[in-house]
Order: sequence, then structure tokens, then C-alpha cells
Amino acid sequence: MKKFIHKIIIFIIPGLLYCLIAIFTMPYLISLQNGPSTKQQITLSFKNALKRDFQLLILGSSKTYRGLNPDYFELNTFNFSHDNDTFNQTYYKLDFLISKKKDLKYLILGVDYFSFSFKSDTRNYVYADFLNANYLKDFKNANILTSKIDYYLSNINPKKLLYLQPKNNKPFLRKNGQYIKPGRATEKDFIKRNINRMTFQEKYFEKTINLCLANNIKIFIVMLPVRQNELNSYTNEEIEEFNNFVKTFENNKSVFYLNYSINDDFKTKDYTDITHFNENAANRFSKILNKDIIKLIEKL
Repeated sequence: MKKFIHKIIIFIIPGLLYCLIAIFTMPYLISLQNGPSTKQQITLSFKNALKRDFQLLILGSSKTYRGLNPDYFELNTFNFSHDNDTFNQTYYKLDFLISKKKDLKYLILGVDYFSFSFKSDTRNYVYADFLNANYLKDFKNANILTSKIDYYLSNINPKKLLYLQPKNNKPFLRKNGQYIKPGRATEKDFIKRNINRMTFQEKYFEKTINLCLANNIKIFIVMLPVRQNELNSYTNEEIEEFNNFVKTFENNKSVFYLNYSINDDFKTKDYTDITHFNENAANRFSKILNKDIIKLIEKL
């Protein structure tokens, strides 16, 4: 019996050792070729946000995450956006920085016609480590332990090392918070978007603005250029109603709505896909937005 148990232990130990090593080393090995994982991106984003001093903060989804380069703003700027972030995430991320005594003066709050239409929980296994405990209360039956276990177990899959990007196509995260993910758009790109607004996200949108006002932070609500292929998801009436909703939050002292959704200066060649700017276009647009924001600030 003892010999049998001994053989079982000898059989199991290599597998356990592999699992432990893979859990902690696989994300690093993959990131060397494919760029930082979602967990690495968010962790680095929080780490860099705490390290740096900035007056202007950028919050939003992947469109601002990839489409705005803080280096092209005259004010010290940090991009704290992330893929699929919606207004509940932006509220708690802003609250996090305020709680850390960051001296914020201005906020770029990214919006899009579909950004009120969903609630994302796919990165809660990371956000739970950083955000206010109240953040998770909005996700009923959220099991962070299970999602973390799922994440770690996914790291032991050796097939991940087989799907490697070419070196010139490797995404990367700048220290200023901007994420660069190469790609090339085509004229045939298409996506169906939902413009209907969730009351849940409307409330967090308003809470984000009120949190800024309570802390004397000026807000620039910004919609980046939108490809016509994506605009085709909405009717003119829906677009007008959406813009009227956002404009209800405007005032000429603290909250400004800058809508660049229709902009003929950016063509298909400026995008990596249906939605996101490539690196050069992001730099160009950042210069445009910077000039417009500085003009508004000078009038205050």
C-alpha cells in the first residue's frame, strides 16, 4: 500500500509543479511576445497612476484607452481608461484616485453612442483588488474567488504559447496609460451597436459628474470620431436624442461636451478596426483635442 501511495505521489508531483510554475510564469512568457495580459494592463495602469503626478485624467473605454496619447496634451495627463470600461468603472476609478489625494483639476470622460448600453464584469477579478468594496455590490452573485481561480487555471494551458504575435504586431502599454494595439481596418468592417441607455449607467454617469463637481474638477465629455460603418447602427433621431441627453449635463463653467463623432479628417487608414484609432491617428487627434481643451480652459 505504501509503495502504491509513493508511486501516486511521484506521479502527481510533476503535474503540480508544472501548474504552480505555469500559473505565475505563463502570463509573463506570453506577454514577452503578445503584449501585456488584461490583468497586467490593469495592474500596471493603477501602479503608474499612483506613481505619476497629473492635472488632467482620461477615463473611458477602449476608444480613449487607445485613441488618446497623454504626451500630446499641454497639461500633465494620464490615461486611466481600459477596454469595456463603462460609467460604473469610471466612477470608482475616479473615486480611487481622489481617495489617494491625487490633485486632479480636469477630467476627459469618454462617451460613445453605445457606452450606456451594457454592464461589464469580465475584469472584476482584477478590479476587486483595487476598487472600493461598494463596486462589487452592483454585480449580483459575483464570485470573485471563482473568477480568479478560472484566470489562474487558464494560465496552465500550454497551447497559449503557440499563438504568438509577430514582433511588429505586439501590443504595448505606455507609462502614460495609453494602450497601443496594432491592426489595419478595411472598408468592409461592420458592427451592430446598441444605443439604448441603461438606467444603471445613466446614474453612474451622473455620479461621476457630481463627484467631479464636488472636488472642483472640470469635465470634458468627449466623443471621439466614429466611422460611418459604425454610425450606420443608429438612426439620426437616436443620435439626436443621445446628444440632447448628454447636453443636459453641460454648463459653461465646469462641464463641456465635445462631440467629434462626425469628422472627415480621419479615414479608414487611420483605424485598426471598426472602432479604434491607430497610433498615428491617436497622436493627431490628441493634438486636436488638446487645442480645444486649452481654449476652453483659457476662457474659464
